[in-house]
Amino acid sequence: MNTPLNPNEQHEQLERFIDQALRDQPVRRAPVDLESKVMAEIARRAAAPWWQGSFSGWPVAARLLFIIGSAGFITLVLKASAMIIDPINPGARSAALFADVAWIPSLFMTIGTVFRDLPSLWVYGGATILGALYLTLFGVSAAAYRTLYAPR
Repeated sequence: MNTPLNPNEQHEQLERFIDQALRDQPVRRAPVDLESKVMAEIARRAAAPWWQGSFSGWPVAARLLFIIGSAGFITLVLKASAMIIDPINPGARSAALFADVAWIPSLFMTIGTVFRDLPSLWVYGGATILGALYLTLFGVSAAAYRTLYAPR
């Protein structure tokens, strides 16, 4: 009489079966042209200069210089944009900045009022339509990719 196996034993038995089936397959070599292409690409990448590799492969001094240069460039851009906002009166920069964004709280209050008065059916319906359009975008993109780039 056969006793039923629990799911873990079934999983292990299936794993052993697949492992044995794969080990019984004959060893196959890669085609010669593929092997030569792979070896040529490895040699080409090894001969490439350091700056064409990943950032983590750069020398430490070059990475530090790049980070310092980037921080300096960001500082320069921020100072230049502050000078463009008010080149004559530097103290008024912050007041001008806050005056430019004073309409944001009013916008949020208006949006809150509109959403509070909307029927829930409209909100759920709109969310459903947006979700359907989002999925349609992915479907059309996948179809276009398969049509244009898939191997024939």
